[in-house]
Amino acid sequence: MRLVLFCLTLAATAAQAADFEGIITGAPVGQTHVQAMKMYLAPMGVRMEATGEGEKASGGFTITMVWQASDPNNFYMLNSANKTYLKHDLSKVQQAASTADAPKVEKLGSATFLGHNVQKVKVTFAGGRSQELWVDNALHFPASALALFGQERGPQMSPWKALEKAGVTGIPLKDLDGDGKSGWEATSVEKKSLSASLFQIPPDFHEAKSALEMLPAQQQAAIKAKMDAMTPEQRAKMEEMMKKATQ
Repeated sequence: MRLVLFCLTLAATAAQAADFEGIITGAPVGQTHVQAMKMYLAPMGVRMEATGEGEKASGGFTITMVWQASDPNNFYMLNSANKTYLKHDLSKVQQAASTADAPKVEKLGSATFLGHNVQKVKVTFAGGRSQELWVDNALHFPASALALFGQERGPQMSPWKALEKAGVTGIPLKDLDGDGKSGWEATSVEKKSLSASLFQIPPDFHEAKSALEMLPAQQQAAIKAKMDAMTPEQRAKMEEMMKKATQ
């Protein structure tokens, strides 16, 4: 998901007084299903929410990701509809990305966005994929967020570490694909103290053992019916895909 790619290079350290704490609200660029996004940043963790329209039969959806500074090796996907969460092990992502080439950063000039002065940069990854970021260097991620972003893609693949080396150390307020036609942009930036409960798993939630268990009961039943009609080879492939979704 774009939100996760945007919001996920450093080790966790104590947050500085100048670090941003609050909520960045945004909207997609060139997308139709996701309608709104929110990123909550604080010394104790990171929370990201995306809401939007699903298929007609399933209605709208809300996707929530929570990461805690006290539990740095994992992040959790939450589904409030059926009170479940799915645990993801970040160490596996780091191992897979450890041999990749570091991204390259090209500065594109400055601009004004939402009343903020931003530095426009192009980040190009191994394989040729690129993204354009509009970064406000007056805003600074808390160390908790930087730790998460570095782990989510591995220090070598992290765009934030490459940006730091290029002298761009702020918070992006716009994140576009290389063609500039899709991505994410902030609609408001609100500095405020946040409750620790935002970064915790609610006590009445239970852990899902697979991505399938995260879905509403009606969707689970529909998928299981389709799997029952599959050949053994097709079913094995589907099960493998669902297994990877939990890693």
